[in-house]
Amino acid sequence: MAQARRRSGLTRAAAALAAAGIACHPGGVDPAGRYPALRSIRGERLGETNPYVLPAGGEVALFVCRFSIEAPLGVALAPDARPEERAALLAALRAWEQAIPGLRFREVDVEHAAIAIGLEDASLKTGAGLDTANTVADCRLAPLSKQRDRAQLRAELVRASIRIARHTNPDWQEHTREITPPELAGVALHELGHALGFQGHARQGDTVMVREVEVVQRAGRRLLAGEPFADPTLRALYALPPGAVLSRAPVAAARTEPVDRLAALAERDGLDGPYARVGEAAARLWWRDGSGREVGVVVPGVAALIRDPQTLAVLPDGPARDALARGAAP
Repeated sequence: MAQARRRSGLTRAAAALAAAGIACHPGGVDPAGRYPALRSIRGERLGETNPYVLPAGGEVALFVCRFSIEAPLGVALAPDARPEERAALLAALRAWEQAIPGLRFREVDVEHAAIAIGLEDASLKTGAGLDTANTVADCRLAPLSKQRDRAQLRAELVRASIRIARHTNPDWQEHTREITPPELAGVALHELGHALGFQGHARQGDTVMVREVEVVQRAGRRLLAGEPFADPTLRALYALPPGAVLSRAPVAAARTEPVDRLAALAERDGLDGPYARVGEAAARLWWRDGSGREVGVVVPGVAALIRDPQTLAVLPDGPARDALARGAAP
């Protein structure tokens, strides 16, 4: 959970690029305007998600990405989870099955998992500092030359990783405490929402994807008390097709030129991808070579980009700069 208004050990997830999307943006995209069917889902806050970003071909596409749920999603639970921890995690999984029609989970080993959940004893080290929960959700797109549909990209989530600390972050006196099973259930609910594709926080509303720690903790208590769970925001996300485009905006061709050139090199040289990730401050788009080496770009200033696409900047990483200079992928 990231950037909560009360910065306790249970309120934040990593705000760095390595984290899943964790920003809200007033006045951002309006999914219901583009997809009127969402208006029947009362209370949904999908317009407050932090969308994935594709800068290519002289435009910026903002889109949502989610798992395909035609088959059960494999999930790996922390192998060292104590019985009460395992019960809290399973309760969170069952709750999302209630909330999203058609969603089912099955437990698998980590190598075959779409979502892996790990527990760690100490606070997590992230690009934003110490944290107590962190989620990374990666979206895979079809090669850009094969993207034909203006309304829907060929894209879906392929893997998400959740890490949750068993203890709160140190306070000003360096004191920590172990989180309770209801707190763990609430954090797991929230982080699973990120893993399932909601990258951001709702400003308010009937959703566990808000920033307030009190709301998340209360959801965990209710869950372990056996109360039913519903979340119209994630239900709205899964009412859209994977890769649904929320908006497109033209920009100067020079702004997307690094991505266009990398995409051409990647397809020519048989790289895997592209993959997309979005965080609070930045987005990333990358490809992988046969050895697993990544080559890609960072798009900073996502919140500003949502408000004004003309702020787009594309920053190639080191391997991408080398590839562009040589005219060949790694």
